Amino acid sequence: MIIVFLLCCVQITTGQEEDFIIPDSLKALDYEDLYNHYLKAYRDTLSAKIYLNTYLKKAILENDKIKMANAYSRLSYYIEEESEKIALLDRSITLSTGLNQNIIIRSYSFKGGYYFRKGNYTLALDNYLQALMLAEQVQNIEYIYITKHNIACIKTEIGKHEEALPLFKEYYTYITTKHTTDTIRYLKATVPLAESYRYNNLLDSASIYHHKAIKRSQKSEHYYNRFYSLIIINEGINLFYKEKFKDAYDSIAKGLPILDKTRSENKKAYILGEFYLGKLQLLKQDILSAKKHFLTVDSILQYEKITPIEIREGYEFMINFYKANDKKEQQLEYINKLLRFDSIINQETSSLSNRLFKEFDTPLLLKEKENLINELKGNNKNLNSLVIFLSLLTLVAIVFLYRQYQKRKTYQQKFEQLIAQNRTVEAPKEKLQSDIGVPNDIVEEILSKLALFEQNHHYLKKNISTTSLAKDIKTNTKYLSKVINHHKQKNFANYINDLRIAYAVTQLKENKTLRNYTIQGIAEEMGFNTAESFSSAFKKSTGIKTSYFIKKLDDLDTT
Repeated sequence: MIIVFLLCCVQITTGQEEDFIIPDSLKALDYEDLYNHYLKAYRDTLSAKIYLNTYLKKAILENDKIKMANAYSRLSYYIEEESEKIALLDRSITLSTGLNQNIIIRSYSFKGGYYFRKGNYTLALDNYLQALMLAEQVQNIEYIYITKHNIACIKTEIGKHEEALPLFKEYYTYITTKHTTDTIRYLKATVPLAESYRYNNLLDSASIYHHKAIKRSQKSEHYYNRFYSLIIINEGINLFYKEKFKDAYDSIAKGLPILDKTRSENKKAYILGEFYLGKLQLLKQDILSAKKHFLTVDSILQYEKITPIEIREGYEFMINFYKANDKKEQQLEYINKLLRFDSIINQETSSLSNRLFKEFDTPLLLKEKENLINELKGNNKNLNSLVIFLSLLTLVAIVFLYRQYQKRKTYQQKFEQLIAQNRTVEAPKEKLQSDIGVPNDIVEEILSKLALFEQNHHYLKKNISTTSLAKDIKTNTKYLSKVINHHKQKNFANYINDLRIAYAVTQLKENKTLRNYTIQGIAEEMGFNTAESFSSAFKKSTGIKTSYFIKKLDDLDTT
């Protein structure tokens, strides 16, 4: 009876609190009763909002700021418009400042979750860090675990899977210990944990937790309908990496049609499901079906900011497909899309990695050290030596993290040096008055022929040896080796490799098409037999990896 009557009542909207009229049937209820009614009806948006609006109106009339803040925070869940949702959460934070830290923590956490689901990981991290800082100040253990789990989700999206997994495991342990009967908490802890196991190539563990999640979801029709499709899509992707391709296809194809694609939490599964169906079609040599799935992925990304790193391969496929079919306009379109994709990923990954290192990883490490020291003080056993050990351990960890940061910085500097100059193999200064056991006229002849060899790029031929080159320039291997060692100041292998890498750098800077080749393809163009030998020579000569150099060149073209 109450519900039927409520549906006929005027509802409150943002900025219209004064216009809301409390229904007669709810006037006698106190805050606790209203809140309990809301909790029971929270899946029913219309009813839940009326209970919350009544709760809010009552708080406004009584000028109870804490109750108002609580209502605004809860009401934000039901608001679709971003500006209104954020306004409610900000209002909740303002009202509860200095009065109730826990409501502030929850509001920051809600803001972070909203931005995360929208794919805005920078703003999500801003709010999660605020929530974590406040939760630690008041020892809100629940939100400490929740927020560290949420930050692990950001780490997952930027490819830091090894760092994310321990945080997911920690949260799962907390939930299964403290909230043993709470199905929604269990599923929200288990599904990301299983995905993290997959990203860390622990495929059997991923399957175990997927099956745990399916079994738990079957306890409730609501949660089964909400999570089952998501889980079987994720397990299908896991089966792909187990090379059980038929089972993988069946699992993903079963999950996608029943996935609620309107829920923001399912967007990533929708994208990855279509992407891996495309990859599975490629394995069947069904190019047109694969293209259909990759086009679906692209169409989703036109209105969603979520960009899983692994889908990059779909753009590479589209580029090569249109190239093979001589459709230059479409090929160019997807080259541009890939460049934008790489730019977004690289920029976001770099920025968030630096912030996570400075604002989360290091403080977390220092806090763990402090906690251990405090425990040791309580035990009073070998305190001094253990404190020193922990301090050194912390220092080593910080140095390691800092070196990783410096390594990225050094790569950037080396890249800028390569861009700023035309990299050529430097001609060493002639060593005067040095007898290398080769007549001067022969030395001059060999140097002259080497100059032509370099000018005509003959070093790009595969399988060049001292024997083959000596034969080409009509000398013997002994003389050739001595002249190269003395006048080029390097051995024969390094001489050839440096010429090839210098040419590769120039071509990659000038030839955008070459950048779309695989590393193996580029290696063959430069005269190398394998991608590994080319990559090793490139790193040795330039100081940076080939893939990094290409990505940074692509970034330059988009700015």
